[in-house]
Amino acid sequence: MKKIAFIFALATMSFVTSSFNTTNTEIVTPVADVCFKIKNDSGKSITFHTGKGTVPVNSGVVKEFCLPEGAALYLADKGQKGKAIITADAKKVGGKTFKFSEL
Repeated sequence: MKKIAFIFALATMSFVTSSFNTTNTEIVTPVADVCFKIKNDSGKSITFHTGKGTVPVNSGVVKEFCLPEGAALYLADKGQKGKAIITADAKKVGGKTFKFSEL
């Protein structure tokens, strides 16, 4: 009888031990885009580079940009990234409208 109880205890312990997941998991929160607007008050058309492509903005137009946190918006120089004019920071630029002449 003691042998049967001992075998049953060993079987139960091995089942319980094997059912635990020992893999460490890490929870990663997705980074939300930071949206802001720029009004082109320069009197001429300007082309911006978002890091993924170019966006032309005509004079007098207000354009909304949504970039990942920490990404920069650049002036486009012949289709390539030029000078960085603003960095997407939710606390500093999120939801605000900026005049191009003030950047």
